Amino acid sequence: MTRDEDPVHNEVAALTLQVARPLIWHDRTEGWPKRLDGATCFFLRFEVGIIGVTANHVISAYESAVAANPNIICQLRNSPAFDLGGAIIARDAERDIATFAVPEAVLSHISAIPLDCRGSWPPPEPQSPWLLSVCGFPESMRTSRADRSAEFGAWGALAAVECVTRDEILITYDPAIVQPSAWAPTLPPLGFNLSGCSGGPVLVHGDRNGLHRWFAVGLIAAGPKERGEEADTFDMAKQGEAAEFDMIRLRRIDNMLPDGTITRPADDTGWLPG
Repeated sequence: MTRDEDPVHNEVAALTLQVARPLIWHDRTEGWPKRLDGATCFFLRFEVGIIGVTANHVISAYESAVAANPNIICQLRNSPAFDLGGAIIARDAERDIATFAVPEAVLSHISAIPLDCRGSWPPPEPQSPWLLSVCGFPESMRTSRADRSAEFGAWGALAAVECVTRDEILITYDPAIVQPSAWAPTLPPLGFNLSGCSGGPVLVHGDRNGLHRWFAVGLIAAGPKERGEEADTFDMAKQGEAAEFDMIRLRRIDNMLPDGTITRPADDTGWLPG
């Protein structure tokens, strides 16, 4: 069976793309086309409502932009102006996680699929060599037009867990091995600038309580740095055989609570890898 014929791979890829959404900001007084800054986010459904998740350094970058220019507005994909600062629930600088509240109406407007975590949180601890699907929206793949529309190209792949620590998950990105997503069949080269993917979802799938489920276990913490930019950074191992792949760091989100607040990680049970 080829990758394109693999229903599990295709389902994972399609879901991950629908879960991830661009989180952008721009100067509302500027004419179109214009620069669209920002990153990626995703959404989890709990008993209290919808919790948005992104990287903490994304929020810091947005705050810096607003401080420098009061005309900056935030949008979630094609939503109306979104008060990101006022929606923040919690931030964890150590793990680089931030959570924010999102109304159901906004999710409907941006056609986002929130992962249902009710009664099944925290997520399982990833283990090698489980497969994780990741997705984000690189800044280099964004296009704005004079008609006030924009296109957000997505990057995504299915890669195996290499290592897990208390805070991080490590995966390797090797274009010769990693499985591309059906909606992004051409994998970028090593060192590709993935700035803008920060905050993107990291999903694992398997069986829990007898049901096949998808779980958000982390977020993309950063992307390769391009010519000294201070934005996203991947740790890239470039010695010997390691020069053939990039090491990608993902941040675990199991220290979130169902109300969006953040605490220390908790233990989990009842998971069978798929």
